[in-house]
Parts: sequence; structure tokens; C-alpha cells
Amino acid sequence: MSNWMDLMTEAMTGDTTDVVATHRLLKQCEDAAMAEVQALLGSSEEVSAAMTSLYGALSAYVQAVTLRAKAEGAEPGDLDHAFRTGQSYGVSCVLNHLIDDLVDPNSGSILASLDEFSDSLHNEITSQVDEAGLTVEVLDAKGNMI
Repeated sequence: MSNWMDLMTEAMTGDTTDVVATHRLLKQCEDAAMAEVQALLGSSEEVSAAMTSLYGALSAYVQAVTLRAKAEGAEPGDLDHAFRTGQSYGVSCVLNHLIDDLVDPNSGSILASLDEFSDSLHNEITSQVDEAGLTVEVLDAKGNMI
């Protein structure tokens, strides 16, 4: 298993003018780190509980950002709406494209059941992207280009 910290250091201190090579290193770093998380997840119920709590925190953050946009009166298409939508979309991608790939073998885990919940959050966010008429490429909850 690759050491994700070494890969990260190499990507950050190496030749950053070769964007493709740096991207490749960062993807290897992501894969190595997620493999380590997966191995740790299977090692104890405490890690399982920590991942579930992290999931809850990230989900709450996404919802708080969305509500903040509403409280600020952000209108679809304005800068505040685009910023808040992008902010919540980024965190939702972490939930849906990284954490949802983890498999928790511990009994009583609810991590898998949270996948459907985070998908619904992500779908709400991508509908805001459509509503605003933003022309950036976005991914659905399963990582497919919309």
C-alpha cells in the first residue's frame, strides 16, 4: 500500500509545472488514503463511530450552507447564490464521491444507510445549479457527469 503522505509531499514539492503528472500523484494519494481509511474502518467500532460522526458533521455543514444562502436572500443566478451553491456542492462531493465508497463491516453501522440521505442532498444542490443556469460541469451523487 502506498503511503499517502509521501505521495502528497511529492505532489506538493515536485515539479508542479507538469500538471498531468501532479494530478496523477494526487489521485494516487487519494486512493492510498482511502485504502487506509477503509482498512482502519474494519479494524474497530470506534473508527466506525468516528466516520459516522464525520458524515453527520459534513451533512449538517452542507445543509447549513444551503440555509445560509436562503437566509441571505440569495437569488438564483446572483454571485452569493453561485458561491453558496459551489460551497455546498464541494462538501457534498466529498460525501458522495469519497465517503460513500467506504464499506463499514462493523455490526450496527449506519454508514451505508446514510448514502441515500447524502444522495438527496446532492440532488438538491445540483438542482440549484440548474436553477441558477450555471454552466460548470457538475457530477451527480454517483460521480456521473450531468
